Amino acid sequence: MYEARAVGFDLESEEKRRASQQIGYGRLLLFLIMSVTAWWTWGGGLGRPGLWALGFMTVAFVWLVRLHRKARLRQRRVEIMAEINRESIARMERAWDRIPPPPEIEIAAAHDYARDLDLQGTASLLHLIATCGTAPGLSTLWDWLRRPALGRELSIRQQAVADLSPRLDLRDALSAEARLLDQDRGRQFEGFLRWAEGPPSELVRSHWLQAASWGLPIANLVLLALWWAEQIPTAPLTWSLLISTAVAGSSVRRIHGRFAQAEAEEAGIREYGPILALLAASSLESEWGRSAHTRLDSGERAAHQEVHTLRRLLDLAEMRRSPLFHLPLLVVLFWDVHVLRHLEAWRRRAGSHVRDWLAVVGEAEALAALAGLSHQNPEWVEADVSPERDRIEGRRLAHPLIPPAVRVANDVEIGPAGSFLLVTGSNMSGKSTLLRAVGLNVVLGQAGGPVCASQLSMPPTRVVTSMRVDDSLAGGVSFFMAELQRLKHVVHVAESDEPGLCLYLLDEMLQGTNSAERRVAARTVIRRLVASGSLGAVTTHDLTLAETPDLARIAVPVHFTETVGSSDEGLTFDYRLRPGVAQSTNALKLLRLVGLGGEE
Repeated sequence: MYEARAVGFDLESEEKRRASQQIGYGRLLLFLIMSVTAWWTWGGGLGRPGLWALGFMTVAFVWLVRLHRKARLRQRRVEIMAEINRESIARMERAWDRIPPPPEIEIAAAHDYARDLDLQGTASLLHLIATCGTAPGLSTLWDWLRRPALGRELSIRQQAVADLSPRLDLRDALSAEARLLDQDRGRQFEGFLRWAEGPPSELVRSHWLQAASWGLPIANLVLLALWWAEQIPTAPLTWSLLISTAVAGSSVRRIHGRFAQAEAEEAGIREYGPILALLAASSLESEWGRSAHTRLDSGERAAHQEVHTLRRLLDLAEMRRSPLFHLPLLVVLFWDVHVLRHLEAWRRRAGSHVRDWLAVVGEAEALAALAGLSHQNPEWVEADVSPERDRIEGRRLAHPLIPPAVRVANDVEIGPAGSFLLVTGSNMSGKSTLLRAVGLNVVLGQAGGPVCASQLSMPPTRVVTSMRVDDSLAGGVSFFMAELQRLKHVVHVAESDEPGLCLYLLDEMLQGTNSAERRVAARTVIRRLVASGSLGAVTTHDLTLAETPDLARIAVPVHFTETVGSSDEGLTFDYRLRPGVAQSTNALKLLRLVGLGGEE
């Protein structure tokens, strides 16, 4: 499907390229005619008729320039849609080198699970699903992946994802419009929002300035017309322009300061009109879709209309950066005063709604990213999250970042409270991958997205992990101390009074100390976590970890194993989860495989 769509967009792009090329030839021809006309006029052959002809041709040339820009934009939009569909194929195959890299986002070391579960970076969850092209879209998606939705909010997201999943044209168009913004997805908008939601400028309340901005331009235009018709001498026009220069000049610095405030960190908001128009015209049937339409129509005019107005006003304000054109407009027409008046009127009318409009854009892009994941993986399902559940049950659950051709699915059950899943197995057998598969699917499910399973039911859950721990030379923290600090955080979360169950995922606890003390410390941590009423899974190489009577009663042992052939190349893994504790090890076998011996 995606390849066929990409080919179709390629053909459409070629048609639009030819149309754009024809307009470009028209521009060139008109420019040549204008050059000949100008030469003839300045040579004295045409006089005023030549000036009038040049004026009309200049207007026509500007119109062709705009028409050409729009044609090239339409061509680029279709090219992007072809790229999006080819990227969808790469996402399905997990061909990471053909998927645009995710933006760099700093992850707090203390976050419950972001680093351990590969939320960010190459071959990460964000790399797989981040189709967002706007700052609000990326921010919303990242926030959803880090904070679970609960109750009604989760249901609304799941409905919206199901509604958006089959709407390929809408999702492609939304992504294309976002990419056309060509902006840094990490930009912030607070500077612009402070202006939009802030107090009005005192200049628009200045009665004398407003009166002058109407009276003097009328006088200037009348005198200019009479002078052009040779009905009056130059002196009256000169005096009128000098007075206008003095009056306009007295306020121009403050007006430009106000323009600068409106443009501060504006970060392309003026370009959001097409995205807002696309969402307003969509026929979304979900509760979120209906709410989005209401929110985008909450002002005196629709959101996309107001943003188009803002774009025109800010473009007019930028005229001040071209002194050759700006000075005559300022002196004759009081250009800046009129632009400021309209800009302040826009702020009063629409400024309080902008923040919510941006939120709608962010939510739409985040939902479209999750809907794309759902459409690219039709065998995935929606998570069943209910407070009535006392355990996590996954059927054919697998790691969502592993290519479909090689990933292995397993049935997994964690809980109820008062027990823990004990995962044993030899090196490279799949223990850590299982924990990440569980964690990532819980995160995806509670974000509102699909999960890599044939069924996943669970209670509302706060995930907290200890898998990748780093020492810190600068901070004077050893590897063992770093592990202890991380485990302290896990226990703190588990014993907190926050609503919902805690799901702890611990991979090879306390590797930074000797085996005897590690065993005692690990048992102590597990007892506290189980006593807290949390759900959890623990991986270990220590086959005696749960041999104490109290832990043996509450541990649910499962394991992975390997198959050893007759030669050194015969070590294989099937990554199938089996009940009970592992009965084999492979460290010495692996030692021999890499050429380091292994005999005692």
